[in-house]
Amino acid sequence: MCDTSAMPEDTRYGFPRPAWEAAKQEANAFIESRARERRTLTYAELCREVSAITLKPRSWAIVGFLNEICADADARYGILLATLVVRADTGLPGDGYFRNSESLGRDIADRESFWRREAERVWSAYARER
Repeated sequence: MCDTSAMPEDTRYGFPRPAWEAAKQEANAFIESRARERRTLTYAELCREVSAITLKPRSWAIVGFLNEICADADARYGILLATLVVRADTGLPGDGYFRNSESLGRDIADRESFWRREAERVWSAYARER
C-alpha cells in the first residue's frame, strides 16, 4: 500500500498546477491584447501582469511557462503566441524562445527573420478577430 500523504503536490517549477494554469490564462489574455494592437511586450511587463504566480523575467520558470504557451498555441492555432514577448534590450525573444521554436519544428537559422515572420503570423491571426 502506498502512503499518498508523502507524495509531492502536482507542481510546475514549484508552483501548484492550478495557479500555474491560471497564470497561463492571464498571460494568454495579455499577450493576445498586445497581438490585437500589433505590439510586443517585455518579459518584465508580462511578469508584472501575471498575478496568479510570481514570475521573474530571468528564470527557468518563465522559460518553461512561455514554452508551454507556445506549444499550446501551436497545437491549437499553428502560431507561437509567445513570439511577442521580447527582451527590453534587444527587442527580440531570448534564447529559450528560439530553442523551443526549433523543437516545435521551426527553422531558426536566421533568428531575426524567423522572429519577424512569426510575429507577423501572430499579429495576422489576431487582426482577423478585430
